[in-house]
Amino acid sequence: MYQLINSLNILRRLLFIAAIWFLLCGIDRTPKKSNFTLKDLQTTNLIQTMPPMSEIPLSFYIISSLLIVSLVGGILTIRYLHKKKIQEGLDKIAEDQAQLAVDAQLESRQVDDQDRNFLNELCNTNDPSILLQVLTSSETFEKVVEEYKKSNRFSKSEIMKIAMLRKSLQFTFKNLKFNFICTQMLEVGKHLEFQIRHKGRIIVFMSPILDSNETQMLIKPPTVKKRPANLKQFSELYCIVRRGNEAEYEFRLKILGQLVTDLNAVILRHTKNIRKLKIRVSERLPVNIGMNFHFFTAIQYELHQKGEPLETKPKKLFGKIRDMSAGGIKVEIEKLPTEIIKKEDVFLFHLPYASLRGNLAVSVVDVVALQGKSNIHLKFKDVDMLTHIKLNQYLHRKKVKIQAA
Repeated sequence: MYQLINSLNILRRLLFIAAIWFLLCGIDRTPKKSNFTLKDLQTTNLIQTMPPMSEIPLSFYIISSLLIVSLVGGILTIRYLHKKKIQEGLDKIAEDQAQLAVDAQLESRQVDDQDRNFLNELCNTNDPSILLQVLTSSETFEKVVEEYKKSNRFSKSEIMKIAMLRKSLQFTFKNLKFNFICTQMLEVGKHLEFQIRHKGRIIVFMSPILDSNETQMLIKPPTVKKRPANLKQFSELYCIVRRGNEAEYEFRLKILGQLVTDLNAVILRHTKNIRKLKIRVSERLPVNIGMNFHFFTAIQYELHQKGEPLETKPKKLFGKIRDMSAGGIKVEIEKLPTEIIKKEDVFLFHLPYASLRGNLAVSVVDVVALQGKSNIHLKFKDVDMLTHIKLNQYLHRKKVKIQAA
């Protein structure tokens, strides 16, 4: 600021000197005969009193041009420096905000110093704006990983660091904030539905992920006559996995080999070729199953899930399941309880012959009164992948029996 004021004072002095010199330059001061008349009292134009252009010395033009150029250049320079200073201030504010956002992201995910240092090495920069883009997008993170693997900075000893960093940054399958774009995001222990498609036949089996690294993962093979099946004869496995209530995903995994050890695991290569499927409305089958239900209000069910004691025991209701799908059921009840059933209330029941150990929970979507009875529409609540598959298998068996009848 002091330099700016000093520059303005210098320009002001130069302009004042130039104006005085311009007024006094070229005036003829030789003595003249005094022939004073009334015409001399008339006002004259300053330009008329100036000498002809040819009589003005060349130095006048040179100095005037220099002064004008200096004046214009000084004004432009001051404006440029002023804008530059403002822009530098804005850039500093933006950088500070980006750094705060990066620190907040790392703190919320509890990333340790070792992973933070490797993140800077992976991105090859400390610029917080770039780091923030990587932290807020799984696509950007995987793109940076691919570029890092192709660079001369990469060494095979750092393969495990990439997998640990992905897990530390919570780019995992269960984190619905980020898109599922590669099978490296699947966690160890996750149960997947695999399909062997061979000669027009489809063999379905469930298997957990035993181990996983940056290049491959191990799964447990199915058993045939109490012995592990040999999957090396097939080239690939099809896999379908459901991600909460978001969608189902389908992908193929190439079979690299099978370990002939106590573990007897199948080695599969990771893939990024994942297809997102829209959630299909499951086929609704007409059934007539008498069922005893435990009725919970929404608050009671929340306390029940937390393991906290309830002030009153849940009501017992009897109804008939009139139709059923993998998404929900419709229950017919003749007598409603004294309290009104509301939306988000929960019914608990055990579905026999569905290979399910625990109870199923369904939440109320709508209640329709019809001829002294109530049709309650409910949807399944807190259903994991394995339960979803078993429900589909149960419905398939029901459908076969209905068609056979």
